[in-house]
Amino acid sequence: MKYKTPGVICCLIAGASLFQYCSKSGSSGTVTGTGSTLTASATPQLPAAAFNYSNLPLPSHILACLATDDNTPATNPVTNDGATLGRVLFYDKSLSKNNSVSCGSCHRPDLSFSDSAIKSKGFEGGVTARHSMALLNTRFYRSGKMFWDERANSLEEQVLMPIQNSVEMGMTLTELETKVAGISYYPALFQKAFGSSNINSDRISKALAQFVRSIITYQSKYDLVKQGQASFTADERDGETLFLTAGNVTCAGCHAPPMFLTSSPQAPFALADPTDAGINNQHRFKSGSLRNIANTAPYFHNGSVPSLTAMLGAAGTAPIPQHTVAPQDRQKLLAFLQTLTDVTTIADVKYSDPFRQ
Repeated sequence: MKYKTPGVICCLIAGASLFQYCSKSGSSGTVTGTGSTLTASATPQLPAAAFNYSNLPLPSHILACLATDDNTPATNPVTNDGATLGRVLFYDKSLSKNNSVSCGSCHRPDLSFSDSAIKSKGFEGGVTARHSMALLNTRFYRSGKMFWDERANSLEEQVLMPIQNSVEMGMTLTELETKVAGISYYPALFQKAFGSSNINSDRISKALAQFVRSIITYQSKYDLVKQGQASFTADERDGETLFLTAGNVTCAGCHAPPMFLTSSPQAPFALADPTDAGINNQHRFKSGSLRNIANTAPYFHNGSVPSLTAMLGAAGTAPIPQHTVAPQDRQKLLAFLQTLTDVTTIADVKYSDPFRQ
């Protein structure tokens, strides 16, 4: 579902007895600690009954979008046991060559599954070519294409590529399959997810994609307003009008509500690295969702914009200067963008690192 506006615009920018969980419950809770204060565990700490990943209580305005934009393939629907396995794989550093990094190292839940570093560090300390995109709401990219340059045709294809990247995790698929098959807690998890304990890269891909696709933000102030359960302040309301209205700002051209994304690439980027030509060598890049945008700095594919204030910029200095925001409107637009933050979802224990307690 796309919000129709003319023009391309500001483009501001995813054996139950083997496992014990402290609550012995399948209901989600909130993670109140941080990574630095939690204790590492050699095995994943999981609930006896799987968390709910497959039937989220999405509000009607998001369900309507899901009906038109869902990129979930018929061969890989999200299941509770499949996403549970995906969660373990996502945070397991064993998936890297030297057991030093996981998918969650570059896509941190406390940062809305993005990274505060301009470029993330790989398994041997090398840096990635681009900034880590937030892994939120990936299910709503209608085209299914992933990465800033959309080189992966699906989420299932995308999740295996960092594992095989020589900088990021450094594994081959053969090495991955052998290594995962040799870890004691995986056969039972694969049995639950797929009906047999057979471990291969296709199943690893599907489980990871299920977990990532399940991460949907739907509990922000914006969502409450759309459900009639809250009201915008005057600045937030004016900011929404600025965001949606065709003209000088028109942010919705690249970031259409309610998921605040489109399947169309961004307009040419003023701060682009000339050596990084992006999609079709046009200096265009994927338009990321603006949900939780206040928690995912720095911005753009090269991490060149450090804050939302810098994003909006002074006249002529914004990353896309033809769509700068008038000084009197910046605070209103910022106020609206902050209503898109959903802290409840990203703090939910079912999306947290199961190797940390």
